[in-house]
Amino acid sequence: MGIAALVVGIFAFIGAFIPVVNFVTGVLAAVGIILGIIAITRKNKPKKAGVAGLIVSVVALILSVVLAISYTAGFVSAVDDALPKSSVQESGDEAAEAPVEEAEADASAEVGTRENPAPIGTTIEMESMGSATYEVTLGAPTLDATDIVAAANQFNEAAPEGFQYAVVPVSVTYIGTETGTPWVDLQVSFVSAAGTTHSQADSMAVAPSPLFMEINELYPDASGTGNIVIAIPTADAVKGTWTVEPLFGGDTFFFAAQ
Repeated sequence: MGIAALVVGIFAFIGAFIPVVNFVTGVLAAVGIILGIIAITRKNKPKKAGVAGLIVSVVALILSVVLAISYTAGFVSAVDDALPKSSVQESGDEAAEAPVEEAEADASAEVGTRENPAPIGTTIEMESMGSATYEVTLGAPTLDATDIVAAANQFNEAAPEGFQYAVVPVSVTYIGTETGTPWVDLQVSFVSAAGTTHSQADSMAVAPSPLFMEINELYPDASGTGNIVIAIPTADAVKGTWTVEPLFGGDTFFFAAQ
């Protein structure tokens, strides 16, 4: 029962970070809590796994609720931001449309877009809901980190066929006014040359230490560095791009693959 509670809690914890899915993982977390309670109340039975499962399930339930609300709020905010642009386009004001088209053309050439990704080592400033939150720098990635990932944790499975593990170190400095938790506030992904997006949630692999998820809550001017592992397509890996974006309410920034 304890092991079952722990397994269910882990799946619920991972699912809590996936949009839409986290509306369901709250139920899964509740099941883990029930199993954990049963495990620790049984007489003359080991209780360590039950306690661990109960704790993970409770955390997963809280994250499912909080992140579901955050994702929804971000979506609503993005829709609100888009509405004024739509009204300008539908007004038939050709004079207003021309500057918009020119701005889009200029944006495509800006450093940090997919068409012109920033070099590795560039420090960028991330914003969330219109406020600066982090300075982010990607260190030198290892695009074929299969052996490194295998040595990092004995339970790491091999990458799926046609994929390889890539590891990238991410350095952050909190520049907001309150506090921030980087692994919650920021999302790092890999966009392949074919245009498919890949994230940490695609696999259960554990990155080599230090982990990005080990960076705790940061106060203003505090910094941290941690590794992120993602299973990326092997084909044309060097032509892909890394992306960094806030959890909600901000722009996506692109970095070169290496």
